[in-house]
Amino acid sequence: MTSPRHLSLLLLCAGAVACTGRIEPPTSVGGNDSAGEDDPAPPASSAPIPPAPEQFSCDANAVPVDLPLPRLSRTQLGNSLRFAIARALPREADAIWAKVAPTFARYPTDQRTPAPGDLKGGYSRLDQSIQQAQIDAMYDLGQAVAQELTGSDARRNALLGSCASDGQTANDRACLETFIRGWGSRVLRHPLPAAEVTAFADIAGSTPVDRAAVADVITALLNSPWFLYRVEHGTDASQPVSPLSAFELASRLSYQFWQAPPDDELWAGAVNGSLLTEAGFAAQLNRMLQGPQLRSSLDEFVSEWLRLEELPSLVALRNDPVYQAFVGEEMPTDAARTAMFEDVQLSAWQTIVSGGSVSDFLHDRRSYTGDHYLASIYGVPVWSGSGPAPVIPSQNRGGLLTRAALLATGTASTRPIHKGYMVRNALLCQQVGAPPPNASDRPPSPTEDMTTRQAVTQLTSGGSCGGCHNQIINPPGFVLEGFDALGRERSVERLYDPRGHVTNTPPVDTVAEVRVYGSERRLVSSVAELTQLIDDSQLFESCIALQYFRFSQARVESTSRDGCLLSEMEAVARSGAPMADMLKALANHPTFKQRSFQ
Repeated sequence: MTSPRHLSLLLLCAGAVACTGRIEPPTSVGGNDSAGEDDPAPPASSAPIPPAPEQFSCDANAVPVDLPLPRLSRTQLGNSLRFAIARALPREADAIWAKVAPTFARYPTDQRTPAPGDLKGGYSRLDQSIQQAQIDAMYDLGQAVAQELTGSDARRNALLGSCASDGQTANDRACLETFIRGWGSRVLRHPLPAAEVTAFADIAGSTPVDRAAVADVITALLNSPWFLYRVEHGTDASQPVSPLSAFELASRLSYQFWQAPPDDELWAGAVNGSLLTEAGFAAQLNRMLQGPQLRSSLDEFVSEWLRLEELPSLVALRNDPVYQAFVGEEMPTDAARTAMFEDVQLSAWQTIVSGGSVSDFLHDRRSYTGDHYLASIYGVPVWSGSGPAPVIPSQNRGGLLTRAALLATGTASTRPIHKGYMVRNALLCQQVGAPPPNASDRPPSPTEDMTTRQAVTQLTSGGSCGGCHNQIINPPGFVLEGFDALGRERSVERLYDPRGHVTNTPPVDTVAEVRVYGSERRLVSSVAELTQLIDDSQLFESCIALQYFRFSQARVESTSRDGCLLSEMEAVARSGAPMADMLKALANHPTFKQRSFQ
């Protein structure tokens, strides 16, 4: 997968001196992958690779760190606004959202925040920064929603009830307070005490309560910290670690898995207290993990984890002679690019729905696309979206690693360096030492008489760069050379002159010695073998547990304080249990139901 120019700078060491040749584990991982370029390298074995040691350990006395005041992500904010509109005027909700959507579009996009030492990646949920642009946009959003909800006497009357249209003004205040207690409590996600109801109602001024006054109240509610943040006080202010209230727990559950406020059933569980019981919590958790609303959250996780958005347009080079010749008769469309993303996301979703394991997701060979271009790449019919998805016939397709979204580059070159880094960083959670400032910023490309592998080897194998590229980055990328820059399977590589004429068709070399962890290394010749090697090591299972932790907790893990939860999620992921159980393990852990103020 092609990455931005700065990543090319980070991953290409052309005779530079700072490339360490060392697989560095993430901060939460003990030193299992400590072998460097000077370590003795035993010959690659043909025996199955043993599982890597568990990557996380539990200190029962450690107390995790909670974010002081989690801000709703942009996605969560959008869902919360749509919820607020639908609670007020359900029949007109879609039309009203269409009216305010241009204002919402001005709300800044959350920035991807990588973990320390990570050269790329990260999650937008980790972005807890507040900009003036966010404040301004949110105020305008509150006003826009308020104006739409109160845009006519009929809408105001629908909000406040019959007492708003009975011709009397003496009861307007009581009518407004009833609206605040009902709609306002659901929007702010906790029952409003009398003092808060009074404070919001006072914004409207004296009676009669006209449309403009009601709009002011709505604007204030939608700009309240209780709306924009997940405020958690716990139930015991005297303790450094406090159980969450029923309504705080409902919000945590709902935003965790659905990225939206609690629905009516979850809210009812908070009102009657059943959510605080073991059986009531389990019932709500199971319902949320089985609900279709989970998919949007899972899609976002998969997209950010695997950096899917880094794939450039597939038509940007449509006028380039080499790219035209490489593509062939039918130029891909940007719809095919979107389909590539959805294919990966649906693989994860179908794994959850079918009860499959993390390993099943890694090995999944079904095609989940209704796009004819992508289906033709996979050699399958388009999928209708229901019933069993078609199985990709080629045995060389080794599951996740051969999804077109992870293979396509938007160019005629395969970019094995970036793919090798993706395997190390995203799938194995291994950090690669940063290259020096004088590294080349031009990704190596094939020439008229030199294959991609030869060009990469020539540029990166010399000097101090050899330890990093030869042992760590390049080998997984070379194994993926059996697929071209559109994700099509190939046995030869077509080389072109600048006019797009084929100059040679040498066979593709996919054999590489891959070091997975420590001194464990194997000779690999196909993606299927590489996928099995990764799965056997169980580092993929450990890695996805870590990646989901970062996404869901909206922060980077603490080595000393988050080990218990990470260890539990890792154990579930490695056990072969349903992938949904890893998500469930996070919510069932005691730390999910409490708030730390330490």
